[in-house]
Amino acid sequence: MLEVRWLGCAGLELAINSKVVLIDPYLSRPGILKILFSRLAPAHDLVHSYTARLAGRVSAVICGHTHFDHALDIPEIARSLGCRTVGSGSLKTLLDISGVSTETLVCSGNERIELDHDIRVQMIPSRHGRVFLGRTPCQGEIDPSWTPPLKASQYRLGTMFMPKIEVGDVTLIHAGSAGFIESELDGHRCDVLFMCVPGWKSVPDYTTRMVNILRPEVIIPFHFDDFTRRLPLSGKVRMLPTIDLQGFVDRVHKYSPGAVIRIPRTNEVMRF
Repeated sequence: MLEVRWLGCAGLELAINSKVVLIDPYLSRPGILKILFSRLAPAHDLVHSYTARLAGRVSAVICGHTHFDHALDIPEIARSLGCRTVGSGSLKTLLDISGVSTETLVCSGNERIELDHDIRVQMIPSRHGRVFLGRTPCQGEIDPSWTPPLKASQYRLGTMFMPKIEVGDVTLIHAGSAGFIESELDGHRCDVLFMCVPGWKSVPDYTTRMVNILRPEVIIPFHFDDFTRRLPLSGKVRMLPTIDLQGFVDRVHKYSPGAVIRIPRTNEVMRF
């Protein structure tokens, strides 16, 4: 049985048979003033208290893209756990300039990687949503000449992926931004689809054509929480303004009426 916890933003913790895979774990969640005006560093207390609680060996940390709300904490998590990472060349650069020497599997697209004998990942090329004034923010690559801590704007997008995880007989796809490349999804399907909510109105086919191609049995919206605030103990997050989560759910349900749509709570265990 696959157990999944939503860590907030696009962060997921996948667990099966005492093995763990993390995708885009973002724990530090600096405030809006730091994001706008300061350099960003991991909150070591939050990262280390989280890694200390993990029940199982971490097979890998996967990064869909290297914006700060996806990648800020990955170097410190990899340093703490000594685990390998999977992602783009920008992720490798981020780890290198952070002084982290763990193995990084650099992907260009569609690699199928055996993380364990019953855990596989395929890094499907994807496209970021247009979430800032109709544009994709912070495009390009992280510069190897930069020295952490980096500004939010220096966490460049890098190569964008939609990780497809096969765990036992369950297939999960992580859409960490509201965009996709239709030709890259041909021939793929999944049981569970995590869908980023911000930016969905800018890419109408994201809530229609993409779900029709992948035909998931369960759809879980995520990344709708206000990532400038620490997570509350209740698990009930404050949403980003103007997110229109209900509109997103209604549209997805209209074009994928057979799927179960489930709104997650942070740290809730979802079993598949």
